Amino acid sequence: MNQTAFHQKIKITGTLIFDTAFHIGSGKEGELATDMGVLKDEQGWPVLPGSTLKGKFRANSEKLAGYLGASACLLDRSLSEIDCVGDQDYFKKINEEFKTIKGERNKLNWLGKHTCSICQLFGSPLQASRIFFSDGRLQKWQGGYQVRDGVVIDRDSGTARHGLKYDFEIAPRDTAFELVIEMENPTVMDLSLVGAVIAEWEVGFRLGGFTSRGLGSTVLTGTRVEQVDYRNSAQLQAYLIKRQMQPADNLLSDALQNALNVQGDTSC
Repeated sequence: MNQTAFHQKIKITGTLIFDTAFHIGSGKEGELATDMGVLKDEQGWPVLPGSTLKGKFRANSEKLAGYLGASACLLDRSLSEIDCVGDQDYFKKINEEFKTIKGERNKLNWLGKHTCSICQLFGSPLQASRIFFSDGRLQKWQGGYQVRDGVVIDRDSGTARHGLKYDFEIAPRDTAFELVIEMENPTVMDLSLVGAVIAEWEVGFRLGGFTSRGLGSTVLTGTRVEQVDYRNSAQLQAYLIKRQMQPADNLLSDALQNALNVQGDTSC
């Protein structure tokens, strides 16, 4: 596929509903005199950053990549044994070679050989991301926050360490956010990876801090997929003039099914 020209945009929307309370940390003390506060906007409403969503989505993609025939460097060659520029040490070693390459097509061919499937989609030091996550748009919130206590556990004795108690804020359960993900020029592998993670998120997953203590259980509902093909004059006109995209609800699931079928054939 020619990645030097923009030709297709995919938009995925849905609603993330938290089944339990959750903690998306602000990195600061909380307004309720807690050690760790929840991330809030200027109105005091809970915030779900696009960076948090992208990080979780990338981690899930890395976990599922091998089952779809995709490669994942895990940003560490010692873990993945893949020569990918996502690994900082390998990037420093090979970056000078990339600088000598002339022409966009030649650079893209080089990146195709030296980057894993995950870095090609989510970005690397040499290539911008082709998948974009907006901050979650708050849809439902009961209002207010709660405080939970925590203690530091000594892993050797299994008991709480004296004097190391802390507390943190949590947002209440049933909080809901609108999710918006966009993709540019997705490959068939990109679509299967995204389809796999979306399928997993529709079953349920955990997001934020303190998930091992029961927080952050959430599920993706009401998923919609739309697309616009710039090579189709009717679709392009509808998108540019009326801001209309075309329904494509089977696009991700079909790509995922094809990838799983191919893997099933090769494993026989």
